[in-house]
This record gives sequence, C-alpha cells and structure tokens, in this order.
Amino acid sequence: MTKDYQKLSDQFLLEECRQDNLRAYDQLFERYFAKLYHFSLNYVKNAAVAEELVMDLMFNIWKKRKDLQINGEFSAYLFTAMKNVMFNHLRKKELLTTDISFLQEQAATVGHLADHCLQYKELEQVYQLKLSQLSPQRRKIFKLSREEQMTYPQIAESMNLSVNTIKTQMLVSLKYLRESLKEHIDITILLAVIFFF
Repeated sequence: MTKDYQKLSDQFLLEECRQDNLRAYDQLFERYFAKLYHFSLNYVKNAAVAEELVMDLMFNIWKKRKDLQINGEFSAYLFTAMKNVMFNHLRKKELLTTDISFLQEQAATVGHLADHCLQYKELEQVYQLKLSQLSPQRRKIFKLSREEQMTYPQIAESMNLSVNTIKTQMLVSLKYLRESLKEHIDITILLAVIFFF
C-alpha cells in the first residue's frame, strides 16, 4: 500500500528521513517551508534572504538527519532553530556593513580600486568554473533564477518540474557555490561578494 505522506506525523516523517527517505523529507519541507519563510521575513525584511535562510535550515535538517536529537514537537524545534539562524544572520549583517564600508574606503584610491578589480575578475573566473561544474539541470535552474531573475514557479513551469524540486536544486547549488568560493578568496572579498551574487 502506498503511503499518504501528507497524513503522516512529523515524528514519523523524521524517522523516515533518518532512513534516507527523500519523499519524507520533501513532505516536511513542503509542510514547513512557507511558515518558516513568513516567520523569517518578519525579521529580515528581505524576501530573497528569508528564503535562503529557510533553505539553509532545511538543508541542514537533511544533512544532520541521522544525528538530530529532538525533544518535544518538531515544529517547535524548527522555529527555535529558525530564530537562531536569523539572529546569527543579523549579527553577521552588522559586521558585514562595517566591513563593506571599510572596503569602499579602501577602494577610493586608484591603486586599491585596480587591485580589487583584479581580484573580482579572478573571482568571476572561479565562479564561472564552479558554475560549470554543476549538473546541467542545476546549472540551468541557477542561471534562470540568478541571471534571468525568474521566480521558482516560473522556472518550475518552464522546466516541467515541481516548485519543491526547484527549491531543493537551488539550495544544493547555493551551498556548493558558497563553499567552493570560500576556498578561493580572502574574507574581505568574500564579504563583498555576498552582496553581488
């Protein structure tokens, strides 16, 4: 008999996730993504950032699925974790603003500007290389989202995929690119790049 995942409890779905059941994870993702997104948006006031923070959290749930120790309701755990993610983001944002101001001051002289342009050019080359290493489907989704500014529903329709699949593929791509770029640039440039990618 086929399971009706929509009717299964959070606890059961979480146990299925621990057994690497991606359908169970997709159901948890679908069940909580919109709620967490609206919750996050109230704090960060930026739709793209709110969406990425929620995707980061949900991705970490999948990554740590076998080791998660949750006492009480899964929903309460999720919203507490979301608060922590948002507070960390807001703290980093304050530091980021300071560092970007410093970077702009440094770039005021021609010498510094030329140096930063060279670094950005090198970074762009690394970025394009890492982008080319994504699977064809992930690369297409990523480009449609970031370069064509298409929404997830628009991408899903154009590629005949579910919105949930698009979100998951974008999440994996963003994680991969972020981690890959960290290996190639120093922290000052990384702070600036967050604003441009």
